[in-house]
Amino acid sequence: MTLMVATASDTAELDAAIADERGLSERETWRLVLVVTIPFWIYLTLTRTVVFMMMTAGNPGIIIAPPHLRIVQHALLLPLLMLCYRWALAIGWPEQGRVRALALHASMALAFALVARPMLVTVVAASSGDWTLLQELVDSIFGWRMSLDLWVSTTSDFLLSYVLGLAILLGVKNYREVKYQKLRAATLQEAFTRSRLQALRMQLNPHFLFNSLNAAVSLIGSRPAVAEQMLVRLGDLLRRTLRDGESDLIPAAREADFIRNYLEIQQLRFQDRLTYNVWVEREVENAAVPSLLLQPLVENAVTHGVATDRDHVQVDVRIQRAAKGLELTVRNSAAEAPEGALKLGVGLGNTRERLETLYGAEHEFELTHEADGSVLARVRIPWTRFA
Repeated sequence: MTLMVATASDTAELDAAIADERGLSERETWRLVLVVTIPFWIYLTLTRTVVFMMMTAGNPGIIIAPPHLRIVQHALLLPLLMLCYRWALAIGWPEQGRVRALALHASMALAFALVARPMLVTVVAASSGDWTLLQELVDSIFGWRMSLDLWVSTTSDFLLSYVLGLAILLGVKNYREVKYQKLRAATLQEAFTRSRLQALRMQLNPHFLFNSLNAAVSLIGSRPAVAEQMLVRLGDLLRRTLRDGESDLIPAAREADFIRNYLEIQQLRFQDRLTYNVWVEREVENAAVPSLLLQPLVENAVTHGVATDRDHVQVDVRIQRAAKGLELTVRNSAAEAPEGALKLGVGLGNTRERLETLYGAEHEFELTHEADGSVLARVRIPWTRFA
């Protein structure tokens, strides 16, 4: 039940994050239009104004609107342009109805381009107070051919400008969407990894707890004082488990302390039959290691070591630097002779899955039966400093 709640919680958090991101995208659509369109239109306005000034200087006989009125024309066209771009983003390019979408885009572009010349003529007429200049829209003083040429040149110019600006806007929008998709994929992967690691920890903790409690219970009848000590130390160990079990990574020194406490409990149980040594290279005391990584390996070493007929079992735990990063080893001096390949139980199988989830192909995990009769568990992971 707890596992289902944890997974549902992660999913809810992810859905909320995605919903917030989408909501933010909707709220910022207008901001995107403004951020892209205004600089583009200012650049285009200044460019056109300079070009027309050069034309006027080179051809003083040509009647042409002064630069400041062309700037006014572009300023008046800007709100219409932004409105058209906002509608264009809303229309998009749907899978169904692409012909209709294309017709709408073309209509808006053409409508915007056709408004440009009447806007300029109206501005010039209003500036001079001569409203007869509006006649230029249908019949130029230079003849209808000149009027037609002006319509064609102005419309084509603003049509190309509209298409160019829309292309830039769509490019920026697509970039943002790709970035969002990458963020969403990373969030999904992070949530999946977190849920999987949490599930693996939840499998490990009951397994460890039940084994330890069973060991203590088995001593209540024969050695009650020892059983009491084991339960007291188990309580301390469980507090450490609750503290460190919520984190995927902890310092190597803290993991070593946890293993020492665990082996103290096992030594109370087996007394002189079990001795141990836990050694951490000083250089790697602050290296990041998965929490509770060594406990299943040590439990396996103790369980299989004392199962033999030998009077004494030595368990050695080492954490040190290696050529490929960080190496953690657990060796027990005696074990039952293996029947074929060494099998992974719940704890060891869990360990392998956690390593695969955290490090992928960047880890090594092997369990070998040595020639001297000992069993060696070796883990190699990338060396990183615990933050």
